[in-house]
Amino acid sequence: MLPKVVVFSLFIAAIHATGEFTVLNSPKAISFKGNSPLNSRYVGDVLYAAMGNAIVGDSDWSGLTINDPFNLAKGVIAIHVDGISHITTAGNAKTYELYGSNTGHSLNSLAAELEAINEPLCDINFEQHDEGVQAFKSCFGDFETVTAKPTKHLNPELHSSDKQFLKEVGFINAASENLAEMLKPSNILLIRLSVEGIAKAHGEKSIAMDEANKLLSTAIGRLLAAAQKSSDSVLFVQSTDKDAANARSKREAVDPNKKNTFNLAEYYNDDYPIIFNIILWFMVVFALSLLAICYAIAVMDPGRDSIIYRMTSTRMKKDN
Repeated sequence: MLPKVVVFSLFIAAIHATGEFTVLNSPKAISFKGNSPLNSRYVGDVLYAAMGNAIVGDSDWSGLTINDPFNLAKGVIAIHVDGISHITTAGNAKTYELYGSNTGHSLNSLAAELEAINEPLCDINFEQHDEGVQAFKSCFGDFETVTAKPTKHLNPELHSSDKQFLKEVGFINAASENLAEMLKPSNILLIRLSVEGIAKAHGEKSIAMDEANKLLSTAIGRLLAAAQKSSDSVLFVQSTDKDAANARSKREAVDPNKKNTFNLAEYYNDDYPIIFNIILWFMVVFALSLLAICYAIAVMDPGRDSIIYRMTSTRMKKDN
């Protein structure tokens, strides 16, 4: 009975999966096993534990195993892409289903914890593009980066989201070229970006999204190769997060109303303003009357001749 329950729970988690957590490279002291889905709010805890830190929480995920606590990862590189559920990977990558849409909050908590213990951190968040560019410059230096070349369907001249995405891919390529000479010494590198703008401009299942996927896969592969070249003890992971509740493709748009072609406001009959005014002014008069009654009772003098005194007094005196 228990195996059936476990399989059923994994099936339900897979149905509600909104992304993937993929381990592209890990040191020998750390191993990732099993196929248990991971809650997105624990992504930061997994990275935090991989560096040998104790975590406080209720996560019972069994995918991470520490083989040697004295030779853990000397560096961690995490790439998070919002707005897509899968990125093509090459090589022997270990992938886990990721459910929930809390990866961003989990990485924010991780960054806060690392800053609290003065751990060198380079957090580049391109979801706020200007802030991400400034963070990149503070980590790698202020130099010109080459924007990724436009593709057949990613046109930076027509869509600002395409232009921004191609710039961010160029920053990732520049990071792979300058990873060993990083100006700001950091043990942890977090890079976050989003492709939701491309999905909104072209559609979630469009060819432009496929091209963006390929560009991301190539850029992440270059960064992975640079990380493996600089150190053999680097934990390199990538995660994706797609909020299915708020995402909708252009092809899934609501059909237009043929009876209301110009999307005009709903029509009300001629009695509507009369009924509205009757209800409105009745409520105003009722509220003012209630306020006056409450005020009169509040300031009433409860003397001996008052009905309030006669009804509430515990000693009722008979008049002689």
